[in-house]
Amino acid sequence: MIDLYNHASFEKCVHVARDLFDHLYDHDIRDLKSIFPDDHKDQHGNPFWSGPKRAPHPIHFNSHDELHMSYIMACANLVAFNLGIPQERNVDAVRHLAQHYQGKHYVAKQIKVETPEEAKAREAAGKPAPQHHMEAPGMNDEEDIKNLVEKLAQLTLQYVTGKQKIAAADFEKDDDSNFHIAFITASSNLRARNYKIKEADFHKTKLIAGKIIPAIATTTAMITGAVTNEIFKFVQGFGKLDQFKNGFINLAVNIFAFTEPDEVKRVKSKEYDPVMCGPIKAIPEGYTIYDKVVVNHGPLTFQKFIDHFKHTMNLEVTMITAGNIALYNAYMPGNKHAPRLPLNIETTFEDLAKEKIARKYLVLEIGGSTAEGSDFQMPPIKYIFA
Repeated sequence: MIDLYNHASFEKCVHVARDLFDHLYDHDIRDLKSIFPDDHKDQHGNPFWSGPKRAPHPIHFNSHDELHMSYIMACANLVAFNLGIPQERNVDAVRHLAQHYQGKHYVAKQIKVETPEEAKAREAAGKPAPQHHMEAPGMNDEEDIKNLVEKLAQLTLQYVTGKQKIAAADFEKDDDSNFHIAFITASSNLRARNYKIKEADFHKTKLIAGKIIPAIATTTAMITGAVTNEIFKFVQGFGKLDQFKNGFINLAVNIFAFTEPDEVKRVKSKEYDPVMCGPIKAIPEGYTIYDKVVVNHGPLTFQKFIDHFKHTMNLEVTMITAGNIALYNAYMPGNKHAPRLPLNIETTFEDLAKEKIARKYLVLEIGGSTAEGSDFQMPPIKYIFA
């Protein structure tokens, strides 16, 4: 949006509208069809696209299609309003701009998905969930988040200092000239056309919007407002628990009750655990579900990974798991996992899961005993191997 603002023109607004059109109604549908083609069969050999589950079809932009141009007109003019530049209501002028714009070329995404039925079958077989193979493997989560936070801080500064002026479009369904209902009509009808279902005209769309908007303006607005207020506190550095609030709100009887949230539950050591039938030690004492242990010494073999916890925490690690996969279990009959000790953890995971790791780390869990001989619990381990 910042780059668009700095080079604002109605032609740029048309380009944004075209890119959105191609992304939502053409490219995304092609990605879906590449995963589930028309002749795709489910695990039982039945047609995947059958009954109420209609196969979608991509829509290629055609400047002579009235619905396509309705979307471009409405979308481009709404963006122009946001940027504070003059709108263009001449359809032929907008058509000319849309015709001469070479949209972004379609690049197929490499995505793995599974249906609910396939997920149940996989879980029953004890297999791990499929991982998405991204076109370019990402960095560690912390680095991604850090980069996004820095970018957000720069954008925030530009808005706070008044360098950027973006106008919000307040929805008004009864003004037929503001492109609001026109945009909703075109958007919904394009999606209906993707799936070859009945389209709705302008007036029916306005009627539907008239029923939905009151709910958005009441319950939805109230919830998002309350949650966003808590987010504002967090990003400003508020750190005390009593500075945050839980909300109980009942609009039907006009009750608004805000209370101090409970402390996060902490895992503590026990002298006797009924599941393990003995003492169990929390490492570190009082950790929460939001904590993790980071091992950033990879790549490691299983033996070096086990030695790391022996030397740093004096723990005897006898089991290492990743999700549903048992990577190492010292209690296997005949010590069958002993040959894995000199192998790399990530390589073994990929061999067992028949999957390439999309990120540069694995989330592991370990089991074993302390020097005193008691079992232990600890947060998930983020093992960074690259």
